[in-house]
Amino acid sequence: MQTRRGIKGMAVMLTAGLAMGFSGTAFAQVDADPAPPAPYRVSTGNPARDSLIRLSQRMTMDLEDERVEDVLRFIQESTGTKFEIMWIDQRHAEGLDPEQTITVSVTNVTALTLLERVLDEVQSDFDGNTWQFNKYGAMQVGPKSRLGRYRRIQLYDIYDLIMDQPDYEYVPEIDLQQAMQQSSGRGGGGSSQSPFNQDQDDDDEDKRTLEERADEILDIITELVEFEQWIDNGGENASIRQWNGTLIVNAPDFVHRQINGYSWFPSGLQSSRVVEGRRYVSFDLDTGISKIDGFAQSPVTAVVNGQIVRSNDPGGG
Repeated sequence: MQTRRGIKGMAVMLTAGLAMGFSGTAFAQVDADPAPPAPYRVSTGNPARDSLIRLSQRMTMDLEDERVEDVLRFIQESTGTKFEIMWIDQRHAEGLDPEQTITVSVTNVTALTLLERVLDEVQSDFDGNTWQFNKYGAMQVGPKSRLGRYRRIQLYDIYDLIMDQPDYEYVPEIDLQQAMQQSSGRGGGGSSQSPFNQDQDDDDEDKRTLEERADEILDIITELVEFEQWIDNGGENASIRQWNGTLIVNAPDFVHRQINGYSWFPSGLQSSRVVEGRRYVSFDLDTGISKIDGFAQSPVTAVVNGQIVRSNDPGGG
């Protein structure tokens, strides 16, 4: 069997199968390089981030009745990413079957997308498969029931989402010219009439407490994110509580990933940080084509030497 495989930039192109010694598999020539290239190496100091960067390499391939073990080994060796795979063995009845065969066809997708396609193909009727990182940054692959045993506690500050934003329906209307005339006519004394509307509705019956707002967010998460994993929904792997504007979540990484993502990936396009309790997200955009909306020139009135001057007057300066 002859195998020729090449990487151009960061794209891995395969047309008829995997270069892993699969029986009965032939390959069309894709590149003129006689030897396979070394996997893409990167080190940022964060093992989990390194793995996702390596798995961002793009692939095109057709798999037909290939063993899952061979496919996962190929992804590892092609990208230089190490997996901790949860196989079925003498100690574990739950896991991936290395002898199971799959048929998958993908075009110009990332290695991570290919991995997720493979895991979807081999999942059972009762348990799904996914990937996650353990606390040391190693990538774990397998059924959610086994990945769920690796849990960590994470605190999520949601106070900015549940705080009551005041809605001022009535705002003061002030005529500066009339106010100045009244001030000069009264010898410096102000008007006894308040510019604020005294009939403002102070009824707070419809306002919800912070705890009620936090409970709503908690319900949204447990309903939309891995419904079957939460203890409140009958699961065994994830629990969530709220206290004083903070969510306390004890769950595996694949659940945390769907709640808040990874703040360190992808870099270069966006970044997030917390400054004095406030969250900021910045995007790497071309400011040369940007503009500020919602601002316009408006005339300003002032008093100069006892005279009212407007900025739009020709002689007003």
